[in-house]
Amino acid sequence: MAQLESLANELLLDFFEFFTTAHLLQAFVGLNSRFNQLLYHHIRTHPLDLQSLSKQNFDIISKQYLPLIIGHITSFRISSDESPGLPELLLSRGFTLDRFICLQSLSLHSIDYVDTLNKIIYQCRHLPCLTHLNIIKSNDRERRINNSVDFLNNIWSLSTLTHCNLSGLYADEALLLNISIVSPRIEYLSIQNIPCTLNCLSHLLKFTPRLRQLCTTIYSYLLNDHLECIVPLLKSIKLVFGGTFNSLNNLLRYMPNLSHLTITTVQVYFDGKTWEQLISAYFPQLKVFQLKMEVEFREVNITIEDVIDRLLASFQTSFWLEERQWYVRCHWNPSDPYKWVTLYTLPYCFDGFDYSNKSCTKSTCSDEGNYWSYDCVKLFGHGTAENTLLDNFSLLRARFRNICHLQVNIPFDDRFWSRFPSLNYLTSLHVSIYKHSGFGQLQTVFDQATCLYSLKLQSFFGPISELFQLTSKSIRRIDLMEASLDQSMYFNEGDCFILINSTLANQCEVLSIRVKHRKNVLDLIQRMSNLRLLMFECEDDKEFFRRFSSVKNELVRWLQSYTPSPSIITRHPAQQFLIRVWINRETNKMPPSHSYILKSKQKTKLSQFLTAFRQYFDSILTE
Repeated sequence: MAQLESLANELLLDFFEFFTTAHLLQAFVGLNSRFNQLLYHHIRTHPLDLQSLSKQNFDIISKQYLPLIIGHITSFRISSDESPGLPELLLSRGFTLDRFICLQSLSLHSIDYVDTLNKIIYQCRHLPCLTHLNIIKSNDRERRINNSVDFLNNIWSLSTLTHCNLSGLYADEALLLNISIVSPRIEYLSIQNIPCTLNCLSHLLKFTPRLRQLCTTIYSYLLNDHLECIVPLLKSIKLVFGGTFNSLNNLLRYMPNLSHLTITTVQVYFDGKTWEQLISAYFPQLKVFQLKMEVEFREVNITIEDVIDRLLASFQTSFWLEERQWYVRCHWNPSDPYKWVTLYTLPYCFDGFDYSNKSCTKSTCSDEGNYWSYDCVKLFGHGTAENTLLDNFSLLRARFRNICHLQVNIPFDDRFWSRFPSLNYLTSLHVSIYKHSGFGQLQTVFDQATCLYSLKLQSFFGPISELFQLTSKSIRRIDLMEASLDQSMYFNEGDCFILINSTLANQCEVLSIRVKHRKNVLDLIQRMSNLRLLMFECEDDKEFFRRFSSVKNELVRWLQSYTPSPSIITRHPAQQFLIRVWINRETNKMPPSHSYILKSKQKTKLSQFLTAFRQYFDSILTE
């Protein structure tokens, strides 16, 4: 403790960056007034994230610490993803959003119910500083969202809101047509998973007059579908578009001041000449043009190579190569019977990249060696069950340095590592193993991906014991729900025994699994000491459903009688056979919130902090 006290405030604040706000609260709140003030300063510039907490840690934070800091929080993230029932529990304990008087940014992730979303948003209407709202994902069904007439009106009523990201909502345009309140401030809007027509977009723009940046999806095939108003303030649009040339023409001509256009087309073929006409006619101020087209040429009689040459030739005029210096690249599979072609502008600017085997590539660059860094790509997917190797991966010089999510089939050849020279940012891995040698390659991936948090296994080859002989220092979330291709595999008692006694399971905090019998669930909860969330489907639960569908919560009640009472056990709102257990392992009464005694958990966190401090200091001295 004396070592910490001797450090300058600036140095302590620098080291706070290595910890989440939730961990800092548990380690430092209540030590003395100096640390309290430093924490309040940190909280004003860093989010409080309640996404990945154990039930007991949430109880500690909500009972002891949140009342002390609620008036200082500027950024808040609530999630049901790894803590089902947390938003409802938070509201039931009196932490309504109107109490967060300094809140500027609110992120809602995987909220189970639209009613809960509505309550939270309605409570935000009097917040004087709220400018950013993010609904990252919703677990509720489309029908529930579409039937909530006031849902978007409650958002559009927020008087200070300028940035609104609703990309986590999956609904149809009826939701947008319910808007009847003019937003006074929204300038940045993302609704990419709510497809709409031009008529619907006209309605949206009427009630969002200050819009400067828009991310949306448009499908327009009808003759009477029109955009009816000019959007003079709009500077940037990111668009997924499916429709006719006339529809796209009608859309873009009402955006005269656009400077940034990013567009992905769906089954739409516009060549370079068409795009040149649109840009020259409507966008005198356009500075950035980013395009991705995926087109099928199955009905075309000429060879796919001739199709590619003609398409690229249309992007090789003086407009593209000299005036704008915008280049494009195509890739395709010569053996694909559907003749799919992907064309995109360079450098590649989209966060997702999907690839298949035996692909060829060609570009309009004078030097084909340019633009091989795909640093914007965060999500990479490759192959199918039929294409298990990364051989013939002809983007020989492509580099994906910033991958966060990787979906890949194993085994792959050694050229894999030339595509992914670094896995330092990889946090999520979705893998299928088709040969015995794949386990060794998967271990190599584990060793390279030091920040890997989540592992999803879709299918694997060989006995389950081979999988759980692998080790990783960072994996905390394991999804075995689709461990077999036909999703028929249930872990029996022997399988669970192997899992429980593995290194991966010992450090696992979130587990998704299918089990044969409910007793296997109790074994997993009791013997996986670090497990805080178990999501499972049980074979005998499904049999019970088939016989007695009117008492669907029989298994939930059975589990409640065998687990600590503070644990939360629920069925997933959209998947009736998926049961979630948010585990509480501590039932002791909490000490009073005003206690300034250094608690055992605080001592642990302080020890971790000092260890990190020493390691960092030693690394500086050795450089």
